[in-house]
Amino acid sequence: MSDLPTIQYNSSDNTTISRQLNWAMQAGITGFISSWWGAGDQTDQNLAKMLALTPTIEQGTGVHFASSIYFESDAPALQGQSAIISSLRYVLSRYASSPYFFHWNSKPVIFFWDPLGSGRTLAEWAAIRSQVDPNNQTIWSAEGVDMNLLSVFDGIHLFSAAYWGILDGNINAADQKFRTEIDAYNQANHTHKIWAAGVLHGYNDTVIPGRTGTYIVARNNGTTYRASWNGAIASTPDWISITSFNEWFEGSMIEPSVTYGTLYLNITQQFTRQW
Repeated sequence: MSDLPTIQYNSSDNTTISRQLNWAMQAGITGFISSWWGAGDQTDQNLAKMLALTPTIEQGTGVHFASSIYFESDAPALQGQSAIISSLRYVLSRYASSPYFFHWNSKPVIFFWDPLGSGRTLAEWAAIRSQVDPNNQTIWSAEGVDMNLLSVFDGIHLFSAAYWGILDGNINAADQKFRTEIDAYNQANHTHKIWAAGVLHGYNDTVIPGRTGTYIVARNNGTTYRASWNGAIASTPDWISITSFNEWFEGSMIEPSVTYGTLYLNITQQFTRQW
């Protein structure tokens, strides 16, 4: 990895999860979007632990924290319509009623990674939604840049955080482009689709064995992160997502590190207060 955590850990340990929750709340983060690979998977077990530990940490911080899942569409256990349908029903039945699961306008929210990747189509997602959520009682946020996603999903978010705008020095224009396109869609269709601007502090997947197409977004000692936050806020988003809290292997974490200490949590706190 390009850096290491100041405290090395096992993500399944309650002490680790409690520490991460406390750090996030102190920084003004209001929820995690937790990578989810299917019912019974370790990610599912860790999600349950996190939701169970949240109220205790809330009491100490006074911050309400409500998390959701990142439905990992490429996960082996989530392939095919029947698997997706049963998995989503599982999530909603097990977690959606929790006050520590993220709700927006009283509806539980689920985030989907790359829904149109690996040959998946909007028609398939429409068929899935008609069975899982026919009355649109949940909110589905899709990762991607294609406005056609809005015909099935309730909004888009950018795991990439429009990194090309950062690299080109025009992140404000990149974020505003999405705000404008979603506004136009809403006006034309009389909808309220959600724009979730992404913020990125840096990225480095060049040391991952066997990965091709790798690249680096330089951190510039926090300058990149500040520019990304300013661009996101200027686009008047409904939500802001951070990529990421602790995806260490891709070098996109704000969790305290050997190289940067608590710099990125401190910057996060400044901008969450501003927003």
